[in-house]
Amino acid sequence: MKKIISVALVLGLSASLAACTSTGPDAGSGGGDVVVVEGYGAEYETLFRENIAKPFTKETGIKVEYRGGGSGAETYAAVRAANGDPGFDLGIMTHLELEQGHQDNLLARVTEKQVPNLANVPQKLKEHTNGVGAIQEVQQVCLMYNRDDFPKPPTSWDVMWNPKYRQGTLIFSPSNALGVYSLLTLADMGGGSSNNMGPAFKRTEEMAKYALATPTSSSEAVPFMAKETATTFPYFDGRAAIYAKTNNYDFTVPKEGTYANLGALGVPDGADHKGNAFKLIDYWLSKEVQERWALAYNVGPAITSLTFPAAFAAKHVTTPEQLDKIKIADASTVNDNRNEWQQQWQEAVR
Repeated sequence: MKKIISVALVLGLSASLAACTSTGPDAGSGGGDVVVVEGYGAEYETLFRENIAKPFTKETGIKVEYRGGGSGAETYAAVRAANGDPGFDLGIMTHLELEQGHQDNLLARVTEKQVPNLANVPQKLKEHTNGVGAIQEVQQVCLMYNRDDFPKPPTSWDVMWNPKYRQGTLIFSPSNALGVYSLLTLADMGGGSSNNMGPAFKRTEEMAKYALATPTSSSEAVPFMAKETATTFPYFDGRAAIYAKTNNYDFTVPKEGTYANLGALGVPDGADHKGNAFKLIDYWLSKEVQERWALAYNVGPAITSLTFPAAFAAKHVTTPEQLDKIKIADASTVNDNRNEWQQQWQEAVR
C-alpha cells in the first residue's frame, strides 16, 4: 500500500490571491487602444499571445496587455475582492466563475449587439453564461493512460480501481475543476448525482487506500508521467494532448461519458475598456480564430460548424453530436456545494 501524498486545501480563494493577480492602479493605462487581459500562465499564455493577442492587435490596432497568473477561480477572486474593478478588462475563467459573477452582479452583460459572433455559439453553451460572458472553448475530462500498461485504450473509468493499476492512480482535489468533474463522474457511476454525492466519496475513499497521489492541480501530474509511475488518471484533453506528444501516455473518453470544462470570458463591471474587451471576445469567437485556437490549445471550439482533421476530431469535442453528448455541470450547484465537497473529499482521502 502506498502512502497518499499530501493534500492541500486551496478553496476560499481570497484577497491575498487577488493581491497577487490584480494589475495595480496603472493597469489599463495607454488610452483607449488597449485591453488588459487576466488569464492562465505557462503554455496557455504563450499560445494566447501568438494565436489571439498578436493577430488581434494587427487587425484592430488595439494593444493587448496580458497578465498570466493562476486559475479561473483566482482571476474571479480578484474581481470579487476589488468589487468589480480589479484593474483588468477581460478575465479568462470558466463557466463556474461566470455563475458566481452573475450572482454577485460583478460581471458586465455580454450580448449579440456587443459581440455579434455570439450568434455562432450553440444554445447549449450560451445557457451556461447567464448572459455575463461567453464560452470560447470546450475541454473535456479524459482518461490518461500509460501506453505500456494499456496497448489498447481502457474503456471504463472503473480501470482505476483495478488491483493491477490502482497504485498508479491520481485523485485530484476538488479545489481544482478537474477534481470537481472527477467527483461528479464518480457520483454518476454510483447512481448518484450532483445532489447525491455519497457514491462519489465512497469510491474516492476506496481508491485512496492505494492511489499514488492527490494533486491539487493538473501540473502536479506531470512528474508522475515523466517518471512513468502513474498508470491511469483523469485529465483535461488540452493538456493531455500536449503530454501525449512528450510522454509515454495517451488519452481516451470511457464509455460512461464525461464532463465538459467550459472556458469562459468575463468582463468585470468596473473595467476601463469594456468596448475593447467586447471586440476581443468577438474576435475570439470568429470562425477563423476558433479553428486556430482549437488546434493550438488542443481543445474543442465554442462553435460546431468547423471542419478539423479526423485525428483531432476523434480526440476533442468538435461536432454537434459530441457537444450534445457531453455533460455540463450546473454551476450554481457546484458553487453552492464545493466547500462542503472539499471537506468530504479530505475525509475520504485521509
